[in-house]
Amino acid sequence: MHRVVAGIFCGVLVCVLMAFGACQVKAVENNSEATVTARQLQLEGARLQLQGNLEEAVKKYRQSTALQPNPRLDDLIKQLEPRIGKKDEGMPPAAAAAPQIPPQIPPQAQPQAPLDQPAAVTAQPAQPPAPAPTVPVAGGEGGAPPTAPAGPVVEAPPVPPQRTPGTPEEELIYAFTDWFIDLFPASRPDLEFSLHTNRNYTIAQVDGEYEVRLDPFTLAIDKTDTLELGPVLFRFNPQGKDLLSVRLRLADKVPIKNRDKLEAELTIGSQELSGVWNRSLMNFDKLNLQLADLAIEDARKEGRLSLAALAVEGGRSEEQGGGWVEKFRGELKQLAFVEKETDFGIESISGQLVATGTNAQRFLELRTRLQQGLNRVDTLELAEIKPLMTDLDEYLQLFNGYASSGSLQGFHVTAREGSATLASIALTGGVHKEATTGKFVYNSEGKCNDFSFVEKQTEKKPQPVSVTLRQLGLKGNGSMQAVPPHLFAEIFAAVEGYQQVKKEEADAYVARNGYAFAQKILALLERYSGEVSLNGLKVINAQPGPITLDQVTLSGGFDVGSGQGGKIHTLVDFSGFQGMAQGSNTVPQAGRLRLELGRIPSLLNLINDPSALAGGNMQAVQGQLMMNGMAALMQSGMNLSMADSFIVFPAAKMTLALLAQVDPQAKYLSTGTMNVAIENPEELQRIIRSCSADPKIAQMLATLTALADRRQENGKTVDKIDAKIDATGKVLINAKDVTSMFFPPPPPAGEAPPPAQEPRTAP
Repeated sequence: MHRVVAGIFCGVLVCVLMAFGACQVKAVENNSEATVTARQLQLEGARLQLQGNLEEAVKKYRQSTALQPNPRLDDLIKQLEPRIGKKDEGMPPAAAAAPQIPPQIPPQAQPQAPLDQPAAVTAQPAQPPAPAPTVPVAGGEGGAPPTAPAGPVVEAPPVPPQRTPGTPEEELIYAFTDWFIDLFPASRPDLEFSLHTNRNYTIAQVDGEYEVRLDPFTLAIDKTDTLELGPVLFRFNPQGKDLLSVRLRLADKVPIKNRDKLEAELTIGSQELSGVWNRSLMNFDKLNLQLADLAIEDARKEGRLSLAALAVEGGRSEEQGGGWVEKFRGELKQLAFVEKETDFGIESISGQLVATGTNAQRFLELRTRLQQGLNRVDTLELAEIKPLMTDLDEYLQLFNGYASSGSLQGFHVTAREGSATLASIALTGGVHKEATTGKFVYNSEGKCNDFSFVEKQTEKKPQPVSVTLRQLGLKGNGSMQAVPPHLFAEIFAAVEGYQQVKKEEADAYVARNGYAFAQKILALLERYSGEVSLNGLKVINAQPGPITLDQVTLSGGFDVGSGQGGKIHTLVDFSGFQGMAQGSNTVPQAGRLRLELGRIPSLLNLINDPSALAGGNMQAVQGQLMMNGMAALMQSGMNLSMADSFIVFPAAKMTLALLAQVDPQAKYLSTGTMNVAIENPEELQRIIRSCSADPKIAQMLATLTALADRRQENGKTVDKIDAKIDATGKVLINAKDVTSMFFPPPPPAGEAPPPAQEPRTAP
């Protein structure tokens, strides 16, 4: 019940949003003159092919692909060319050619009158259609079952039936309705999500408006579940040559079936679905969706999913200079699911998005083609990928960025295992392109507030575990350099080049070009940092006493720098940790570790001869890495720092600061300082000994204690150690030269080295 009801409900929402939020989900093709002509030629070719005139059909297809490249139509041409002049014995011409027709092109059929029988105003097709029983179209809606095909069927994009509009208004309505239907994949047995509807609809005049009725309108949301949303009624008011006011109405009651058996029913209390569609962009300029009192109840009356209201608003505007802005806002109120052992609810979910860019018409066309490519990425041929790479380059140049936000309020769930609540979630994020540099800058932030979970109390668990969390936070920000205008096309050109090289040269080609493009892509990365924070955690009944953690922060990131070398940084910080049932005073209450590695040399030029990789000459590769890496390191001045770092136990504390830097002039090629302060050192030694029996750790602590400057501060014993290694190689601790302890001088010739000295104990 959970899967069917929740899954189907989400499917309904997705489908409605897909239809009326199409400019964010799946934009359609540019309606330029060349595109329109190409589609018309393809239609004419399909009609000629259905009539058995393959020679003329191929001519039309070729004219179409000359105006609008279509790799799948090219494949169809290749299949039809060998058959020109041949006829299958005992079959009419149309039937002989039909198995090669793309399955998405339905045969021409008489338009079906709406069920309400309004006065039709649509003219009939200019040419009589081929009789459906004699044209076995493979998988096409409205056609007869296929006969044994003469060869593999090549898919092509869905092509609507031939239209002969009587007025410009009808032409505009046809354009929208065909566009709307094409948003959904046509019904095929191999697709999990598809639409079955009447593609040979008619236009009627009702109450001074134009009306189109799509019945049936059945969505398959997987291979077994369907939603019968029909009849779907459109009302239209043309507002100009390319603008069309649209209203849509779904059925008030929607059967939800599993293998044709009624599984549940969706009811819609009220609905208002409207928008203004722009033919020149093949998209909505404005849209508005208001649904209220939605509910899904299963046929056995065992569970019910309800939604008080769903609202979506959006629109597009164009600015001077060719810029465009898309804005969308959505809100969902009082989502609830109740069945025998589960009670789930959300007070509200809301979100908004603002996207910007340039050249709206071209951008939408590119987005359409890229979306279509992604939809069938697993079946794309190499020749089909090439134009997509060029499209992707241009798409990134036209896209300026987006800003988004979202929130959730009042989540709760009660189930067999227990109950949980969450007061709110707030999310913001965006990407924008800097006008002067072309850099993309990214930022995001999220907060989850006041979460709680309580296990269900049972006889076996009289004291159930409970968890509360005041806040969980997420942050991220970063940037990347301007994307080169032909980056992806150049990458694909290298892939194409690989197809031409000789087998014995292939490995060298891959190594050379792969390394070069890896350098290009890595050079785009500029900086990134991320942070996760947690505040106010409390766990009860998991230990003898409550476990609490006031706060913890984990963060890290990198910055490639600008001529001064790169930087990597990390931070771990926590406080207020109590309640773990460990040894007495051995669990830290707070701590912080702040590390930064700076002035890191570039790693992009460590291999100056990629052919060594191709030849498998690892000795040469290692030699290049060592020589180039050492040279870059010595010139970089790379440094490691640890600042403001400490760990706190109930009766002891240690603070630590460290700075080490590469210095090619120094005796040991580096210099550095370290500052340590230990409060109650004997207590810290006891804690460490109780956690580890490693004698080396005990020896190190004894050495530090022996060299420390011990003093009393605020009634506490404090050991301080200020250590330094200078350019001459001297090691100084608290101003004392202890070099010989760390770097013993070599014994005179012929003498044995002196025995190792035990460190003195603290006074």
